[in-house]
Amino acid sequence: MADPLFTHYYPVFEEGIFEKHPALFGRFLQHSPDHLKESYQKARVALTKYEGSITWPLIAGPGFCGATHPGADNIFVTAMASSNACIYNSDCLYINPSQKIFAISDAPGITTSSRKLFVRLDYYLQTGSIDGIENMINDLNRETEQHDCATLSLIYFPRDKSNKRSGKALAFIAGDTYLFHGNIFQRRLKLIEGKPEFMGRPHIHFEPERIDLAEGDFFIIASDGIQSIRCNKEETRLEEALLEHIVDGALGDFAFSVIKSCNTVFEERINDRVITRFGGSDNVSALLVYPEDLIDIDCEERLILGGYIADKLS
Repeated sequence: MADPLFTHYYPVFEEGIFEKHPALFGRFLQHSPDHLKESYQKARVALTKYEGSITWPLIAGPGFCGATHPGADNIFVTAMASSNACIYNSDCLYINPSQKIFAISDAPGITTSSRKLFVRLDYYLQTGSIDGIENMINDLNRETEQHDCATLSLIYFPRDKSNKRSGKALAFIAGDTYLFHGNIFQRRLKLIEGKPEFMGRPHIHFEPERIDLAEGDFFIIASDGIQSIRCNKEETRLEEALLEHIVDGALGDFAFSVIKSCNTVFEERINDRVITRFGGSDNVSALLVYPEDLIDIDCEERLILGGYIADKLS
């Protein structure tokens, strides 16, 4: 039987991108003192070795697709500013198809707190009863130290007593990571409100939002870096911008399309200057789940993507 989960890695900087867009360096080389210009010129030459070598992962399976990206502009600015800087992605995805749980966590700063959160959650899920997921989330909250605080947006599709799909979803939302509920036939997308507090606030009790499922329903989870998304028109609501990336109902292409959009090269006018820059000034993650296409997977494979601090760029 073929592996139902597929992971592919794409380059943050494609081959030849800096030669194709020399104007990317304009904001560093213009109006800078000579000693900084020399440093930036060295960084510009060094950047070409990262073309194709720094990657971001996309995972897809029956009924879902997701990706996490360290942020193209985030890495670009870091590399230009310091040769000793590190690549990091504080965002983290949790993919658990067998138990029908999908989540994103984001932690402030350069940290692995989101990955630590999912490692503990995964342990709870493998050693306890999934029927007690609300207790698990709140135990996780109480046991998370304040210096390891992180967001959590999680969607779970439970089964009824006869082990059939219940026709419901449970959503837990902590912090500023987004969770949207949409319908492909009605072409609508609505933000699900949660608690603004991050995980790691022991005085807070997180309760699930119970959602009745209808034909064509889907869910999108995204970290706050999704605000880098590029739209066809100005002043577009985030929900409308996300829907633009569901073309002809091709839900499986969503994560790739959105992540590429957030990290594309574009021109930005600031006062009387036009600046060429990458999108992705923050880590960005997106995960789409289409519950009607979720299948029972025999393997117990669970994946945690992101939440890392990598080696220094040098």
